[in-house]
Amino acid sequence: MKILALSAAFAVISSSAFAAAPVGPVGYDYAIVRLADLDINQPADARRLEKRLATASMAACGAQRFSARDVKRAIAGSDCYRETLAEARISAEAKLAAR
Repeated sequence: MKILALSAAFAVISSSAFAAAPVGPVGYDYAIVRLADLDINQPADARRLEKRLATASMAACGAQRFSARDVKRAIAGSDCYRETLAEARISAEAKLAAR
């Protein structure tokens, strides 16, 4: 249940700056990913978006920049990460399609 709520709390918006893992309104972590500066038709920007979504998903699931490699590897293999990243991709696609 926590994973579903965590995924639901993931926010992707087009005008805000990237903010990794602040505490969400219901006590779950979330991340904001900036999209406004990206043109997804450009391969480099598509890669940047995927990197941002992956980094934000890691942060929302508990990894930090200073986390040990083993911690990041464990989080990357978790249901939390997979579900959060999938939800983030769906949300990003919807926001980009609405532009």
